[in-house]
Amino acid sequence: MRLVLILAAIVGVSGCMQGAGPAGEGGVPKSDGVARKLAKGVSPSEAEVALGPDSGFERNPSNWDEACVSYNYGSAEAPRYVHAVFVNDALTRATDGHLDICSFGA
Repeated sequence: MRLVLILAAIVGVSGCMQGAGPAGEGGVPKSDGVARKLAKGVSPSEAEVALGPDSGFERNPSNWDEACVSYNYGSAEAPRYVHAVFVNDALTRATDGHLDICSFGA
């Protein structure tokens, strides 16, 4: 019974990691699976090893402990980005399939 509960918790947490991805055709969330290379809790240095150098970095103006880092995995003609959100240098969530680098908006 414990094993079932542990597996259910792991599956539940892994589902939260992806979050709602960017909208694809018809508003259906689109994911390329690249963000799955990152595990929750990794540092920005570990993310760089997995995905290469970042293409953009922005700190949350409302919470300086939170930052969004973009990693390009597309081509020059059709760029795609992973958005990785770190709090206190630990990954909290990552999504892929984005057409622009991440921003906390203005």
